[in-house]
Amino acid sequence: MMYEFRVSEMAEEFGVHRNTIRNWINAGTLPAKKGPGRKYLTEFHQYEHLCNKFGRKPKMQFVSHEKLKTLKTLQESDVEPLVIGGEKSVLPEDPSWADECLTCGTCACSCHISGVDGLDPRKIVRMAVLGMDKELVESSWPWKCTLCGKCEEACPANIEITSMMRKIRGARNRDHVPRPIQKGVTMCLERGNNLGIPKEDFVALCLEMGDELAADECPGFKTPVDVHGARVLVTVNSKEPFGEPDNLKWWWKIFWSAGESWTISSEYWEGVNWGLFSGDDEAMKTVVGRIVDNMRSLNCRVLLLPE
Repeated sequence: MMYEFRVSEMAEEFGVHRNTIRNWINAGTLPAKKGPGRKYLTEFHQYEHLCNKFGRKPKMQFVSHEKLKTLKTLQESDVEPLVIGGEKSVLPEDPSWADECLTCGTCACSCHISGVDGLDPRKIVRMAVLGMDKELVESSWPWKCTLCGKCEEACPANIEITSMMRKIRGARNRDHVPRPIQKGVTMCLERGNNLGIPKEDFVALCLEMGDELAADECPGFKTPVDVHGARVLVTVNSKEPFGEPDNLKWWWKIFWSAGESWTISSEYWEGVNWGLFSGDDEAMKTVVGRIVDNMRSLNCRVLLLPE
């Protein structure tokens, strides 16, 4: 038996974000394939396994093999995107958006910067499905967007606006990405953090902050740098050691009071992935890979990101 579901419906059922369901599908945690419309199909026993894991009672909604034979799995190649000027758009995540976007404006109402320099998520979706890639890639709109996801969360048609905005950013030539962002990406790849803080300076600052904390409020406190086997690996937003070092102490006081086992890596400790924000997938993967390597080498079980 096959179980048929929408991402939004399953997210509501299990109390998680829609992107979490998509991540389960992409990672194979929930083996599923695209079905008719914007639905997915999975073996019913896979759905039951997920329900058991979350302590939920399965919904008895499934598609029989007989009915499945009458359904044609929707592939991207089955739907042709609209063409303008002889070129197909590569920006929409799904060509069916052309039919599914209601132009209701709910996304624009949810966006906290809608109207700034004419920015309108509804316009961006329509421009994408109409093949106006060049205009979108060259506009400033994608860089004003904070990728907060409020537009996507509010969309009644489940249009994946956030991933499309990243795709638009990624399509821009790296020489034309806003300079502070691209400089941060380059700096992180070359020196290990977005502001290029040397390893020796960072470690010295952490130890100094720890000594101050021990003297003022937390007797016996020592900053745990590169502690093998700590439970939590803490990453840091480089702006804090650079411009607001005292802010580091707030987390540390909580850890000290709770008796938490934690550590900071002496290198590749940056927790803000500007490769993600700039649409640079290769840079994003490199930064993530470094953090994963730290988790493994220090044998930590929990990762704390600053954002």
